[in-house]
Amino acid sequence: MKDNTLAVNGGQPVIASSYKHPQWPVIDNEYEQVVVAQLYNSVSIYNRSGIIEEFEDKFAKLHDKKYALLCNSGTNALWTMYVSAGLMPGDEVICPTYTFFATNTPLLSCGVKPVFCDANESGNISASEIEKKITKKTKAIVVTHMWGYVCDMDAIKSVADEHGLLLFEDCSHAHFAKWNGQYVGSFGDAAVWSLQGQKNITGGEGGIYLTNNEDMYVRANLHGHYNKRCKDEIPENHELREFAVTGMGLKMRSHPLAVSIANKMLEKHPEYQEMRNYCAEKYEELLSSYDFIEMQNTENMQPSWYAYIFKLRPEYITKREEIVGMLHSEGLIEVDIPGSTGPNHQLPLFKKPWVLFPQFYTEDEPFNVNDDYPGAQQFYESIIKLPTWTRAEHKEILGKYLEGLKKVLDYVKS
Repeated sequence: MKDNTLAVNGGQPVIASSYKHPQWPVIDNEYEQVVVAQLYNSVSIYNRSGIIEEFEDKFAKLHDKKYALLCNSGTNALWTMYVSAGLMPGDEVICPTYTFFATNTPLLSCGVKPVFCDANESGNISASEIEKKITKKTKAIVVTHMWGYVCDMDAIKSVADEHGLLLFEDCSHAHFAKWNGQYVGSFGDAAVWSLQGQKNITGGEGGIYLTNNEDMYVRANLHGHYNKRCKDEIPENHELREFAVTGMGLKMRSHPLAVSIANKMLEKHPEYQEMRNYCAEKYEELLSSYDFIEMQNTENMQPSWYAYIFKLRPEYITKREEIVGMLHSEGLIEVDIPGSTGPNHQLPLFKKPWVLFPQFYTEDEPFNVNDDYPGAQQFYESIIKLPTWTRAEHKEILGKYLEGLKKVLDYVKS
């Protein structure tokens, strides 16, 4: 008979410390081959050609967008998106307070005022709260599809259209997630994805920007590129053509070796996603049987499962660290309480932006950091994050995680 004594109480852990956990990305010979091939081809591409053109064309076509621009990080892609829209100091952009801060920090380099908005029960920006934040200075709404769960894009797009606002999507957690069968990143005026190491499509570092708007694309190009690419792509009769040689003086080009990895991953993504879906299905089957756990609502969406999130009901929130500690003791070391992703309005950068950006902000005009954000706060305090895996052989570790979860949660239930 199996001993169900918790490891913290002297029992045997479900996963031994010597067990090798899968790493992401999982590098195999296919990735080695494309990197080596690119290494001998070119390690720097100045224009839109080769592997850069190949990846951009594929990604744009999948999302039904006309223009794609690779950048050297998702954060710089977000900055590029805001610059491309011509946002000015004093403009306001409604943004989620619950997100990774890189969604909102590039606004500060534009002198724009981020207007924080509360989260709904799924941790995503609330459409009803957005309407309450609109003023005469509001120029845009930006959403983040947190942890790969999709925002209510029907409601949010309706608000943006009704008020004539630009709509931006930060899809960094949500590669190829869908809302009512439509890919995220295809709803708004522009969208951005991170290609950083842990993302579902990764090159190690990188980002990509998409839009259908030619003027926005020209400004995006000028923001992080210059000379060859700008001269090739900015129309001769465009009012900004004269700046093609210098751009805005910045360089945010992506690295071809990174893009070669991301391009191969794009090809293999469907099989990876199938396994992520399987992981989520098995987690759902187990966790839904515990009445102190609140499941995420996935109605109308196909999440990307960048991570699997579940919430503890309010009366169990104080037990969260204890539960995660017990899971870690069982060898489930990738179970996590997200720290750097949380309510942005609590961060010093947004509470005192004038310290680092005195050219744009003063102490006399603080952001709305003192408003109440109960949805974001409760979500932040209640969630636990589980990993998902990508290959059939990873069913072994998934099985161990399910066993460890059951062992600990049964103890909590008792």
